Amino acid sequence: MNRLLRISFNTLLNSLLPVVMWILLSYIVSKDIARIFSITYSFQFIFSLIVAIFGTGPNVTAQKHNNKEIIDSNIILGMIVTLVLVIIFSVNVDAYLRFMNLNPNIYRAYTIYSILLMFLQVIIRMINEKLYFQNENKKANRLTIVFNIINILLIISLSMFIVNKVTAICLTIALDTIIIIYIMIKNIEALSWEFCIKENVKYVSGEIYDSLWMFVIYFVGDRMLYGFGEAFIVADNFSGLISDAQWDMSYAIITAATIDASKDKLHFKSNLKNAFKLVAMLMGSSLIMGALLYHLYKPELWILAIMFGVQIINMFVCPRIWLRNHYIQINYSHKKVSFHMNVYQLIRVVFSFVPTPFCTYLGQFIAMLYDIAVYDIYYNKKFYIDNNGYLKMKKVEEITNN
Repeated sequence: MNRLLRISFNTLLNSLLPVVMWILLSYIVSKDIARIFSITYSFQFIFSLIVAIFGTGPNVTAQKHNNKEIIDSNIILGMIVTLVLVIIFSVNVDAYLRFMNLNPNIYRAYTIYSILLMFLQVIIRMINEKLYFQNENKKANRLTIVFNIINILLIISLSMFIVNKVTAICLTIALDTIIIIYIMIKNIEALSWEFCIKENVKYVSGEIYDSLWMFVIYFVGDRMLYGFGEAFIVADNFSGLISDAQWDMSYAIITAATIDASKDKLHFKSNLKNAFKLVAMLMGSSLIMGALLYHLYKPELWILAIMFGVQIINMFVCPRIWLRNHYIQINYSHKKVSFHMNVYQLIRVVFSFVPTPFCTYLGQFIAMLYDIAVYDIYYNKKFYIDNNGYLKMKKVEEITNN
């Protein structure tokens, strides 16, 4: 449980502090600035894809092939790839905002800032993945705390005392970059210029497909939702503010399962018990946040109940699915996991085009039922627990005989 809490604490800081930052900036600059959280929400999945390929993947590959020299080189390559994507987006930010039916003059500067901040956080996240696999969770916590706290203090204080918002943003990013360079110097040790991209993708293909599909789902779904009026936008933004950090923290379950599965030592009962404890804590914190912030946003209760209700149900279902999913991914067949992941996400994509403000939530619920059918029913008889409590898969002939 301590490992889950340490890993999830990092994601809490990466997710919750930006939420706090946007809320504070909405008071200092303009109330419209709070919407940047939703405007750039879909882009987090592209950056999660980068972390999977160049952060998580190399660490699993290093474990499987006993070659730890590839890790740092992949971090550098991931940084370069992310920077290219950020430049492309920044050049085309006005076109994106117009596509989302938003005024570029209002949102341009802080939208670019949000993307640049995500870029710097990607570097932190890739370094943290390396530290997780080295069991240096405390160090990963310190890096995340230092960077996020300094960033939020910088952007808030500079925005308060500097009239020109572009100047405040540029100074914040410049100082953030200096911190990132220092962190990289301290944590990048050996560059072998070996990348093993094929192997990296193999071990995290499920996460890659998930990130790609999620980008499409929310890119399309959010644009659909924006066409149904202010009440739905407010409720969706509020649901995200009180649950997005919790979802990010719950992915600590996936990180822990990936580490254990890569060593073929995934203790199912203890992992599942700890996962449910974490989920219960996270959902409790969401309810508390909702109660505290409700008077500030005042979303329609019936709309919020549908949106947030789907999130609660899904989060309590996910742990059993994630543990089996990642064991299969690493120790059985990454192709099967990729197939099921594509079907799952295709369901969500199809529902994203349904003309209703609840399109993404409806897709999320139906896709969850598919995952239950696959991992909690179909694969259930293919697993067993060995004498030490570790999750194992039966051999092909044993499955056939059953």
